[in-house]
Amino acid sequence: MNQRHAKALGLFLLKLAGTIGFLWWALSQVDDKHSLGENFKLALHSPYWVVAGIGVALVSLLASAFRWSFLLRAQSVYQPFSYIFRLTLYGAFFNIASLGGAAGDAAKIVLLCRRVPGKKVGITMSVMVDHTVGFVSSSIIFLVFTWCFGVMDLLEDKAGKTVFIAATWFQSVGLVGILLSIFSCNPALVSWGQRHLPLITNNRWVSAITTVLDLYRTGWKHVFFALLASFVLSISFYLTFYVGLRALDQPVSATMIMAVMPIVDVITALPISISGLGVRERTFDFLIGKLTGIPTTTAVTASLIGFLFTLFWSLVGGLMIISARTSKKIIP
Repeated sequence: MNQRHAKALGLFLLKLAGTIGFLWWALSQVDDKHSLGENFKLALHSPYWVVAGIGVALVSLLASAFRWSFLLRAQSVYQPFSYIFRLTLYGAFFNIASLGGAAGDAAKIVLLCRRVPGKKVGITMSVMVDHTVGFVSSSIIFLVFTWCFGVMDLLEDKAGKTVFIAATWFQSVGLVGILLSIFSCNPALVSWGQRHLPLITNNRWVSAITTVLDLYRTGWKHVFFALLASFVLSISFYLTFYVGLRALDQPVSATMIMAVMPIVDVITALPISISGLGVRERTFDFLIGKLTGIPTTTAVTASLIGFLFTLFWSLVGGLMIISARTSKKIIP
């Protein structure tokens, strides 16, 4: 085993340990373990909500493919939507089967670069910008639903308010930082940097990246449509957890879910467990509990059900990969 493989194995084992630890922590908060199984049975007796959950999870994947497709077009990378959607499903599978989101991104980049080898920098940057656009839509949804729909008024204890206020600062500062990054790629500012900061801006990689990023400023229409797709993606993904609660006969409003899930999303993105398992359930339980007071058992089960809706399509992506390999088709 070489050093690179040993490092990858070590990271995987650390994340596996984190997953087990956080899942144990989340489940340890459940007083009646038997009620977990009863909640899953209750969800299975709600076929309407199960189908709805799988459906909104599919909408989120379709919106994800549309978002990336628009960002690729800004880089003059034109591929059929069916192919982009297929890569999105592949990425969803690798997100589950490997170390996390980075594996899914890497798979999409590698496969598309094989098909369009002359656009490696643009393809790589499109994936990075894809996440950035996702952060923008998620932040706006959080700020609007938290502060314009009275969610903050429902928080009665100091801990809950502190979390939402801290999240507000994080999302707001992030949005400002993104705006400044866009401004920094303006040709006039880059030209100023080349004159006054040559050691940084004259680097060929910096020059290539700023040139590629500036294409999103000039191709703002593509970014605009990508942002619209991103709102659909974020809302539909968050609704999978709303459906999970409704499948358990919990009349929690979608407004609360739209305020809670952006925070959950940020925390589960931390590379401390596989696919955010355990971390998601504990965070979801804490925030929903502060807002609604529903039992921990119900919150944890609903979070796992929401995850299973997205897992369904990830497994579909895995089956597509197996099918492509067994039929000896070239995946790209």
